[in-house]
Amino acid sequence: MMRSVFHLGLMAALACCLVITLAVPEAHEAHRHAAHKTNHKFSDGSHNPVFDQEALLGSHKMDDLADLPDDVRINRLRNLAKSHDANNNDIIEVEELKAWIMESFRMLDKEEAMEKLEEEDGNSDGKVTFEELLDKQYGYTMEDVANLQAGEHGPDEEGVHDLIKEDEARFIAADLDKDGSLDDKEYMAFFQPYDYPHMHDIEMSKTMKDFDKDNDGFVSRDEFTGDVYDEESRLASVTNFEELDKDKDNKLTSAELKPYALPDNDEVAKEEAEHLLNICDEDKDGQLSIEEIVTKEDEFVSSAATDYGRTLHFVKDEL
Repeated sequence: MMRSVFHLGLMAALACCLVITLAVPEAHEAHRHAAHKTNHKFSDGSHNPVFDQEALLGSHKMDDLADLPDDVRINRLRNLAKSHDANNNDIIEVEELKAWIMESFRMLDKEEAMEKLEEEDGNSDGKVTFEELLDKQYGYTMEDVANLQAGEHGPDEEGVHDLIKEDEARFIAADLDKDGSLDDKEYMAFFQPYDYPHMHDIEMSKTMKDFDKDNDGFVSRDEFTGDVYDEESRLASVTNFEELDKDKDNKLTSAELKPYALPDNDEVAKEEAEHLLNICDEDKDGQLSIEEIVTKEDEFVSSAATDYGRTLHFVKDEL
């Protein structure tokens, strides 16, 4: 799923609101929701500047660009920004910025998914079967799984058995043509389910199971916060819970939990666009000129928190 470079002066960015991520066993870590959606804030509430980079560059692969001459780097930055100037007025309006970020998200999602598909595609045919997934993610065969399902496993394998069942359910839901394998489009739905409505029910069922420890059909405040080891994180988690609890009954339904479990690209892009405008809009006119973007380039490049990545290596020197 998605990319661009307009992230410019965001090293100094501060924001509030913490997103708590579920504890995921190592074998299952690869199939969490995209990190660029859930990790746009640090645990202390401050804005993650790397998220800004990725939201505009559309890649996690950020190489050092110090080898590019200043004039080349700045020219490419200007051309990259202009490529997102839909009405060609040398201004990036808020909707253009949001569209830029949405495109970037699609590129980030696709980059992540295709890298993982390549890892799991044991026979390099461009598709992933459930057998290949089992082998790459768990080191299991279908026979091993059959033994697990027959109860032939110790206590330490019970959790793995549950994860495999969850992956199998997600695999079946993603396999729209029911041919027993996932092509690139189906694999993206398996790997990044939040962007695919046909995956939402299975994903919410899993999320409720993860949180709802007493199986009463709701997620209490204590179930949501879980084992929090410091006061700052606890307060952030409580705040997050209260924002999700729309009817203020001190428990979350599946519908109330959904925005947390299945982050909305549109909402995250809107928040990121507002953040970038706040940081980069020097004349506070609610939009960014190409020159404002270029002016922020020095701050952007010099920050130890950034190094904007391979994208500028591939931007044309001439539009």
